Amino acid sequence: MIRLNIIVEGPTEETFVRDLLAPHLGQHQVFASARSAETGRRKGHIFRGGVVRYQKVRKDIEGWLKQDAGALVSTMFDYYALPQDFPSPAAPRGSLPIHEWVAQLEQSLSADINNSRFIPYIQLHEFEALLFSDVEKTGSALGATAQQVEQLRFIRSAFETPEHINDSPETAPSKRLLQLFPGYDKPAFGSLALGRIGLTAIRQTCPHFAEWLSRLEALSH
Repeated sequence: MIRLNIIVEGPTEETFVRDLLAPHLGQHQVFASARSAETGRRKGHIFRGGVVRYQKVRKDIEGWLKQDAGALVSTMFDYYALPQDFPSPAAPRGSLPIHEWVAQLEQSLSADINNSRFIPYIQLHEFEALLFSDVEKTGSALGATAQQVEQLRFIRSAFETPEHINDSPETAPSKRLLQLFPGYDKPAFGSLALGRIGLTAIRQTCPHFAEWLSRLEALSH
């Protein structure tokens, strides 16, 4: 039996791990749990949700590695709006295809943590990219009109994969959803949509996510 602790961006990712990822990994004898990244402490209370500064993330990762010495630790952080102080590759951003560059970003994170039980994962470009794995099912979860579904199809068709949907403050996946659905609420709709889409469709359309999932599935081998 392999135990895997995943530090995630926030409550939506926690729900994703609990409801979708953990049951799947359990079939591979990998038992996963998740908690949101720690953002601060005050008067004995721990605040969680969001990746604010790398040093807080580093402390959180190292703390869980020490606290649960029999388990592996992974991450699920958005590349979009990642703190500037995150460990970065020597190659400048834009010098490599984005999947290769983010893989090097993960290697830089792994080198900085320097623990064989740590498995870094950075989501391209953010969690909402996964919702473009099947825009019809996402549209259904959001109560979309036929015109809105057509607009979702148009966005998806403009990119090689959902993970290529770019990361500017105006055009990141979440911003595109908000433009189409002003009432879009990540905790309410994100996990609902992904539950309808399913891991099979996500891994078929999101290669970086698929690499992470395959690595997690193989942990018990």
